[in-house]
Amino acid sequence: MKANFKFLYILCLTVFVGCKTGDDLYLSPNDPAEANLATMLTALEVNTFANVEGELSRISSILVQHSAGIDAQYNDIQNYRITEGDFDNSWEGLYTGTMYNAKLLIDKAGAESPHYAGIGKVLMAINLAIATDLWGDVPYSEAFRFDEGVRAPKLDTQADIYKSIDNLLGEAIADFQASEDDNLFLPTGDDVMLGGDVKRWEKAAYTLRARYLHRTSSKVSGTETKVLEYLSKGISSNADNLEAVHSAEGGALNQWGAFSKSRGGYLGANKLFVDRMLSKSDPRLSYLLSKTKEGVYAGGDITELDISSSISGLGIFFGVDPIAAKPLLAANYPIITYYEAKFIEAEVKKKQGADATTILNDAIKANVQYVSAGAQNGTSVANYSAATLQDIMMEKWVAMYNQSIEAYNDYRRTGIPALVSRPEAVGAELSYTPKRFPFPKTTTLYNPNAKLIPMDVPVWWGK
Repeated sequence: MKANFKFLYILCLTVFVGCKTGDDLYLSPNDPAEANLATMLTALEVNTFANVEGELSRISSILVQHSAGIDAQYNDIQNYRITEGDFDNSWEGLYTGTMYNAKLLIDKAGAESPHYAGIGKVLMAINLAIATDLWGDVPYSEAFRFDEGVRAPKLDTQADIYKSIDNLLGEAIADFQASEDDNLFLPTGDDVMLGGDVKRWEKAAYTLRARYLHRTSSKVSGTETKVLEYLSKGISSNADNLEAVHSAEGGALNQWGAFSKSRGGYLGANKLFVDRMLSKSDPRLSYLLSKTKEGVYAGGDITELDISSSISGLGIFFGVDPIAAKPLLAANYPIITYYEAKFIEAEVKKKQGADATTILNDAIKANVQYVSAGAQNGTSVANYSAATLQDIMMEKWVAMYNQSIEAYNDYRRTGIPALVSRPEAVGAELSYTPKRFPFPKTTTLYNPNAKLIPMDVPVWWGK
């Protein structure tokens, strides 16, 4: 299986991504539509890993001040010098490399293999959410209709995209409830994430449904009851977490760890994050970060003209040896988790006027246990006696350290934590944290429906 998995890391970047030019931004005509379901599923999952934990995650980490950009393009990101040209590859990865292949899998599985179709719908929802959360209105309903002559797909509103995401997850849940006998083909080892365990996929789908519905709660009234209902049917322990699965071999490394090896001086921990952890004597610090060459934990101070390169890098949680600061382990990467579900529950309950203290403490404990692989129980920091909404969101910001774009989404939704902008002395073009990403150059160049929107304009669900 390991050899298979490693091979598919290469396969997903060659056969399945294919080639594209201007008209072909939302599909890849070189994709083998007749590939078998097993091959399609593994490649789809691996491409999803790249989207969840790759470049978009690193940029979001800088913007929400988990990380500090020190050198090369990450210094530009740190100074908010963000351009259309920064996102062409990420956009292709989402649309051409992943969502189109999800559509192929869903269509090929059809009603004959609903378990495959259900996984495809969950992965489509995850990737579609990344696209809309970062860019707002994006193509979806017309995005994969190149064979029908649609070369400039319309942008669906973010409100409609979120309805589509909820529909995908609802359909996936129904697919997972089909019996094995109702499937012509069943996912097993080709499902590198959960091994074909559709009960766990169903729990993940319910929790994702809660995440995305919760995101729109400021725009869609009466969502709280549904969010809590979905959470009650979703992930109920760390054992059910949905992860990007990694190996310590070759191209199957955790991408944050692999980036640390190849571009170690480009970014490191932000002072805001490190100071928060040190002030609490937080046991997660030694798992999330490595010490500097001076033997201390230190974060980059972005209020200074030059950010010191002698700051903490990644730790063992990301598959990095905290002593040698090099990739060491197979470190799986969280996509949707029990602790995130508990933070969502705590926020909802608090907004309903209930006491969410116990739920918050449970969320923190679950995160500490997950980050430390069970070595720490979290009681030293899960010690709130009267939790406020500020407490809940700050602790969630800590818990979601460098985990996809979720902390960036929460910040844009709530304004928590209070962030410190870079001083104008370093040539920052913006005086605010960007509220969205600019459309990629390839999109605005070839699709007249995609217009440049200033980065101070919030997305639909944003604050």
